[in-house]
Amino acid sequence: MKNLLVYHFKTYLRSYKLLLPFLIYLIYLFAAYGIMPFSIVSSFSESTGVLFFIMAYVGFSYAELENPVTEQLVLLRVNNDTLYYLSRLTVLFIISFVMSILGILYPLVLNIVNNNHLFTRSLQFEDVLIGLFLHCLMAFLGTITGSFFHPRIIRNRKMAVLLLFFASVMGISKGALADYFPPTRLIVWVFPPVFDILTAFTNLEFFVIPAMALPVTLAIVYGLVLMFGQILFLKRAKF
Repeated sequence: MKNLLVYHFKTYLRSYKLLLPFLIYLIYLFAAYGIMPFSIVSSFSESTGVLFFIMAYVGFSYAELENPVTEQLVLLRVNNDTLYYLSRLTVLFIISFVMSILGILYPLVLNIVNNNHLFTRSLQFEDVLIGLFLHCLMAFLGTITGSFFHPRIIRNRKMAVLLLFFASVMGISKGALADYFPPTRLIVWVFPPVFDILTAFTNLEFFVIPAMALPVTLAIVYGLVLMFGQILFLKRAKF
């Protein structure tokens, strides 16, 4: 597993494709926290929503990067398809964690620089812990969603881009669509539960764990189903 992780990291970092999403997120953080004070809950929630889209791009771009010939050679050498695909996803999860740390660390440092006046109330340890967890969860959702549209799962890449864009937008807007046209509730559950998570914190001044329980559970289950479904499809799909 260690050698596979090193291989995947080197492959992605050498492509410089991580640089763009990293810079975009950094620019977002700089702009979003440019005017203070902020509500802790709403600012963290907004940051997680942006991170979802960024990590969806990261997951998709990494899948695009893989060379079919090289992948076949590595699979032959490893002789364990599941281990190979898990290692690839693990690298993406590590990147997701690093980006999540950035999403929390930036406002923390800025709050210290501004003598704890960045937010409308005092920042608590629970806020940091829950905020980091939510960033990781949304990054995980984005990564899984983006990487699911793998070239071997959807060979038409233009269609894959359109489907990823549609799925990502629907993930954050499906609640509004369901309210406007209730029959869509029967199908919108297939999209990432981004809306469910973000609306759980609407107009809240503090993170309320009971309000988080259901959407967080849905997100974890959704992500795991998509992850194992992706591995299953890749194992069955031919090169």
